[in-house]
Amino acid sequence: MDKWLSHNNVAKVIALIVSIILWAMVHLDSGTPVAPTPVVNTKVIPNVKIQVVGFDSDNYVLAGLETDKVRLEVRGKRTDITTNFSEYKVKLDLSDIGPGTSSQPLTHELPPGVQLVSMSPSIVKVTIEAKQTKDITVNIVTKGQPAQGMQLGSPVVSGSGIVQVTLPESELAELERVQGIVDINGITEPVKGKSVKLAAYDKHGQEMKNAVIVPSSVDVDIPITKLYKNVPLEVREVGQLPDGLVVSSVESDVKGVAIYGSKEVLESISSYSVSVDLSQFKGTNQTRYTVDLTPPEGSEKIEPSSVTVTVKVEPPGERQINDIPVTLKQDNPQLTATILEPTDKKLSLKLLGAQEILDKLKPEDIKITADLSGLGPGTHMVPVVIALPLHVGLAESDNSRQISVELVENSEPAQAEPEVQPDSNPANDPDAAVPPSENAGGNNSGTNVGG
Repeated sequence: MDKWLSHNNVAKVIALIVSIILWAMVHLDSGTPVAPTPVVNTKVIPNVKIQVVGFDSDNYVLAGLETDKVRLEVRGKRTDITTNFSEYKVKLDLSDIGPGTSSQPLTHELPPGVQLVSMSPSIVKVTIEAKQTKDITVNIVTKGQPAQGMQLGSPVVSGSGIVQVTLPESELAELERVQGIVDINGITEPVKGKSVKLAAYDKHGQEMKNAVIVPSSVDVDIPITKLYKNVPLEVREVGQLPDGLVVSSVESDVKGVAIYGSKEVLESISSYSVSVDLSQFKGTNQTRYTVDLTPPEGSEKIEPSSVTVTVKVEPPGERQINDIPVTLKQDNPQLTATILEPTDKKLSLKLLGAQEILDKLKPEDIKITADLSGLGPGTHMVPVVIALPLHVGLAESDNSRQISVELVENSEPAQAEPEVQPDSNPANDPDAAVPPSENAGGNNSGTNVGG
């Protein structure tokens, strides 16, 4: 034991231990705390959003930004490095930066006691474009269908209907339209002053999200009425006039009527007819009828509800019309037809009617047709069919109602003679419809007379 204690190294260790014990006793007695050594940590903050500041968004648009997030590496005491990432800020100052592409530095703001180790990236490339404004007319479209039996009118935009669209210069050339959509599905009443939000669309029909539209919405009226159809009014004559009178004119105070109803019913209606009874005349030269109109079966309403028809009559006049061409109707292309009698291939007719009507007649207003169907080669006496304008008749003394026609077999392909060609004048066609405004709905009459 004495030998171990007398060793030099052991004595040094014992002295160090005694010194530490004495130091501790002194400081413990004095109440002075022992400060721990501070611990410094590092931390990576990923995806910190870049905040753009100082940018003139009224006149420019940020068309390109190389990246909108950065990676931060920071260091500091464990108590200072917070996990509240909103306290770590990265900013891009674009004050006084005009159009074009440039590289700009990023700045940072960190919590107190925290230092930046690195920021990646620290510089970003930005592209700025100038904005341009264009005036454009608003287009309003409807979506859906109104209620059954209702008819939609054209949308009406309040004011001028013109808005201003602001876009980057490179995008403005692609602007096609500014459009608002109104849902009219099932509506039964007009839409008044509906606020409609607007959107801009390019030439490919894609919405342009960057567009600034002023105003961004407009007020729109949508007219709507009951479904109706305008059809001509036809006046039909029934009964017979007293002897010694002919009709000079038949006129109604309206040319057409409006019929209200479903689409299916209206599609089946092409005209509306009223009748006047000529036998009611008692020798006067003019009679005015008031005719009540009844809606057609299946329809809801007709406007107007009544019409006034004026019929004028007078004693008949007489006039002879010469040089009326004869048209041949032939169904056998192997035969050639030639009119032998009359030699000039024309007829004259004595006609009766109101003098005013007769004075206006021309030969081309009358159609004379001879039907050669079923006839073989040889000479034939063929009756003619005479189609006269409305309110015109034949004089009883007129007997020129047959023509002589020769049919010859062709040695070569038949060449149609001019008189065989169909009459191109629709006024001469007995089957052609005559506008109600011209003859109040009457049809041409045909007279088939045998020889």
